[in-house]
Amino acid sequence: MAAPYTSHPVRLELLRTYLAVTVLGFIGAVAAFTWAIFRWFFAYHHFGPAVVGRWTTPALILSLVLAAIGAIGLILYLSARSYRVTTNEVGVLITKRNHAVSIPWEEIEFVRSSSIRYGVAKLEWGNRSTLWIHTSNGQVFRFVNNLKDFNSLAETVKANLYPRYLAHYRQYLNQGQSIDFGPVQLTPNGIVFGRKECPWSALEGVSLARGRLTITVNLGARMKSYSIAARKIPNSDLCAQLIQNIEY
Repeated sequence: MAAPYTSHPVRLELLRTYLAVTVLGFIGAVAAFTWAIFRWFFAYHHFGPAVVGRWTTPALILSLVLAAIGAIGLILYLSARSYRVTTNEVGVLITKRNHAVSIPWEEIEFVRSSSIRYGVAKLEWGNRSTLWIHTSNGQVFRFVNNLKDFNSLAETVKANLYPRYLAHYRQYLNQGQSIDFGPVQLTPNGIVFGRKECPWSALEGVSLARGRLTITVNLGARMKSYSIAARKIPNSDLCAQLIQNIEY
């Protein structure tokens, strides 16, 4: 077996959250069911069987709801505890219980990434980062930042993929061929995005930040920036790197 580069189980705090939901759900279900039994006896002995259903039904429904929440928490906990993503010299290995899926490096066609921040102004209460791996046979694997050291996973995947493609892309441009990055195309004459085309001579800069690729062009009298969501661009880091280092 290949020696691992990095290992990424589900984050411990998330496992604890699932476990807490499980425990609290089942404890609440038992408490609600006990309360329902007490109300059944009380109603039966004081008012007769005619009102038993009305007295016990709400507590029984609450018990079922809490039991369902506990069961969902248990399923999530057991599933997450056995999930792990490992990278090595061969590729990416996904293990879940007794099942394992291997993604060789040479079969990865491109990756897409996304980073979403939740907050207002400088106040941030959460973020969600996602990495999609697309293989040459059409499979798509999705990873989110509920994994430990998620950024390290994304960097390792890109480090094993980008050098190989960078040489090919530069060769394509030198041969006068175009490179397709989804909504962005790099051609010998410039950059095409949507219905807009920017010649290399008008390019002022490119940046990849906050989950968006921003291209700044010189329109003569003024500057204009065009922004595209990075998650829509295959190998967005590589696209930005090519634009930044292109010779024109």
